[in-house]
Amino acid sequence: MPKYRPQSTAIRENGSAAAKLADSRGSRMPFGAEGMDLLLLVAVNFMWALKWTLVKVALRELQPVSITLFPMVGTIFLLMPLLRKKLQTQPTYLGVLRKEALLPANVFRFFLLGAVGQVGAQVLTSWGLKYLPATDAAIIGLAVPIFNAVLAAIIIGEALSWRLVPGFILALAGVFLIMGFNMHSHAVPNWLYLFGAFLFFASTPAAAFYNAYSKKLLGRFEPTEILFYSYVFVVVSLYPCHLLMERPLSLHRMAELHWQTWCSLSLLSLLVYGLSMVLFLDVLTRRPLAPVAISIYLMTAWGVLISTTTLHEKVTLNMVVGALLVLGSTVFANLGKTKPVLPRAETESPAVKATPTGRTTP
Repeated sequence: MPKYRPQSTAIRENGSAAAKLADSRGSRMPFGAEGMDLLLLVAVNFMWALKWTLVKVALRELQPVSITLFPMVGTIFLLMPLLRKKLQTQPTYLGVLRKEALLPANVFRFFLLGAVGQVGAQVLTSWGLKYLPATDAAIIGLAVPIFNAVLAAIIIGEALSWRLVPGFILALAGVFLIMGFNMHSHAVPNWLYLFGAFLFFASTPAAAFYNAYSKKLLGRFEPTEILFYSYVFVVVSLYPCHLLMERPLSLHRMAELHWQTWCSLSLLSLLVYGLSMVLFLDVLTRRPLAPVAISIYLMTAWGVLISTTTLHEKVTLNMVVGALLVLGSTVFANLGKTKPVLPRAETESPAVKATPTGRTTP
C-alpha cells in the first residue's frame, strides 16, 4: 500500500524538482547552445553599436524625435508578419493583438516599456549625440550594465551585490574622465558637450529599465509581442512631440533627404530596433539578465571601432583610461552574482510546471 504523503510535502518536493530542472537548464546548457548565445550577443552588440554612427549621420538633416519615430514605425510593420506567425494558433484581434495583452494591467506595462523605456533611451541618445562625438557616446554607454544589475535586482529579484555601489562610483569617475572634467579648475571643455554627455548618460537607466522589465514580461509574452506592443506606445508618445517640437516631414522634404539619411533610417529600423532586439530578448528567455548585461561592453568596443573608422573621430588617452574604469566597474559589480530567483508559481504550486522555453504553464 503506498505511503501517504502530506500535500505540503508534495508541494515542496515538486518545487525542489522544478528548481533543480531550471538550475540544470541554466547551468548545463550544451556547449553548442552556449556558443550560439555568445555569437548572438556579439552580433546584437555590433548592431546596437551601429546606432551611434547612424544617428550622427541622420542628425545632419533630421531632429532627435524624428530619428526615433520614423524608424520605429518601419519596425512595427516589419514585426507584423513575424507576430502573426507566432500567434496564428491563438485568439487575437487583427492577428497581432492577443486578448491578454489588452488587459488594463498589461496595457500599462507596455506603456511603461514604450513611453518610458524606449522613448527615454532612444530620444535622449539622439539628442545627446547632437553635442557628443559618437566615440565618447560609445564609451559612456559602458555604464548601462551597472543600471541593468540594479534594476535586475529590483524588478526581477536577482541578488543585489554590495559591489554595485563602488562599481557605480567607478563608472561615474570614468564618465567624468571621458568628458574631460578638470577636478582642479572645475572646468569642462564645452558646456554643450557636457549637456550632451548628461543626456546620453541619462538615457542609460531608461535602456536598462527596458531590458529588465522586458525580461520580467518574457514569462507571459513572446519577444516579438513585447517589442511590437511597446513600439506602438513609442509612436503614440512621440508623434505629438514631433508635431509640436519639430518641423513635420512633408513629402517634399522626404524626397529631398540625402541617400545616406535614408540608409541610416532603414538600418535603424531593420537592425537596431528590429533584428537585434528580437535576438536579444530571445537570449534572455534562456539566460539571466546580469550575465547577459556584461556583454554590453562589447557594444562600446564595436562603437569606438565603427565611429573612429567611419567618422574619423580621435581617441584620446583620457577616453581609454575612462573606458577602462567604466569597464572595470562593470566587471567588478557583476562578479559573484547569484542565479535569479525562480518565479513563485514554480516553487509554491504543484500544478505549475516549467516548459522547455522557461515559461510556466498550469
